[in-house]
Amino acid sequence: MSPTLLGLTLVVICAGLEGAAQIAWKVSSQATHHAGRWIALGVVFYLAEIALYSGALTLIDVSVAFAMGSLSFIAVALLSRLLLKERLTPPRLAGLFLILCGVALMGGQA
Repeated sequence: MSPTLLGLTLVVICAGLEGAAQIAWKVSSQATHHAGRWIALGVVFYLAEIALYSGALTLIDVSVAFAMGSLSFIAVALLSRLLLKERLTPPRLAGLFLILCGVALMGGQA
């Protein structure tokens, strides 16, 4: 695997971790018991994201990594749909599609 591809892969993983952290914090705000555990889990996800993102920045340009970080919007939307049963309306789906197109353009230039 080339260093660039590894860097892009790390950023994609970071987006998933950020999505998971957001879901954990949403669950913590709704929890009547063990909210602290969900908050702690969200913090752990963010700490892992920071470590991986720092590694990605050694492999790809920060301008590419930051733009690719927009994948976190997609991760949050998909995870909230799957785990929290939130709706993805047509305008939201269109916005997510546009984000994905932008990320694809940036990733292709890495």
